[in-house]
Amino acid sequence: MTDTEIKAILTSLEEKLTGDTLKDMQFLQEQMEQYASTEDGKAVTDAILELAKSKMPEKEREYLNQMLYIENQQLSAVYQEALQAANEHLTAKSLELTRKLYQHIRTYFKETDTSRFFSFRNLLESNLYYQLYHPTKNLLKTPFDFTRYISLHGYNLVELRRTEEAIPVLQEAIRFNPVNPDPRFELAEAYKLLSNQKLLLETIRETLPVCTSAYALARCYTNMGYYCTERKDYSSAICFYFESMVMEKHPAVPGELHNISIITGKPITPPTRKQVLAAFEKYKIQTGPYPEVMHVATSLSNQAIERENWAEAVYYLYVIYDITKDPAAKTMLEHCQAHLEQKAN
Repeated sequence: MTDTEIKAILTSLEEKLTGDTLKDMQFLQEQMEQYASTEDGKAVTDAILELAKSKMPEKEREYLNQMLYIENQQLSAVYQEALQAANEHLTAKSLELTRKLYQHIRTYFKETDTSRFFSFRNLLESNLYYQLYHPTKNLLKTPFDFTRYISLHGYNLVELRRTEEAIPVLQEAIRFNPVNPDPRFELAEAYKLLSNQKLLLETIRETLPVCTSAYALARCYTNMGYYCTERKDYSSAICFYFESMVMEKHPAVPGELHNISIITGKPITPPTRKQVLAAFEKYKIQTGPYPEVMHVATSLSNQAIERENWAEAVYYLYVIYDITKDPAAKTMLEHCQAHLEQKAN
């Protein structure tokens, strides 16, 4: 994207500003999030951020600089540098950066008696949070996905075998977005390393109600398979592993089943549905998506269809079909996709 094109975007956005600082800042933040996932996202979001700062009173601008920068480097840039280091297996280097992020976030984004910061990624998550947790405090949106930032810090600590130190960090990541299952999966891995079966089971049970994808449900079930194997409850472990493959196949599961076969000295026989349901009942776990997830996804899809917002409808209907494999959801999904394609043409 050229400088001219970026200037055109800024001009268009500036024309939509109202003069109300709070409303304008919320509007510009939403625009930053939309452009963040594009090819030239960083250049555009940096430009929008500068526009936002130029519209603020000086005192607020100074505080914003304190909140969004570490040593003149934007938080998102620090995270990207840390992520690259982690991907290159430079864990110690990544940890130095994520520690700075973690300390900065805890300093400038504290919970108060009346408000709390959150890093919801979409409307589905924010609605699900209200449905499950019934908050009483004002919810303030973080400028970046702090759950992801803090989770990387926890991951680095686990990689360096500082597992006990990682646990409160991952719990803080969860606090910024309790309905994102990703940091809960990292927490489960930490409890596996510590051989803390009690907290592993507790974490799995707390993760299941916020699963909005077949992948997330399958991962919970594989974790249950691991838990049951550790407890030597091999028949239940087999049930959970097979149920995970019903949701989404994972190449590691056949190996886990083969391991159980070696331990027991018996071939693996696919369980009956009755046996699977009995295993879930034994550990007080519900099969499939939880009702709150279905309620929120269904409500949002219906609202999107009523507004003829086909892109949103497709997203929510895909969530429903992914976790239920319901033919009716697939039919409606295809119907909305057709409308979306027609609109694009």
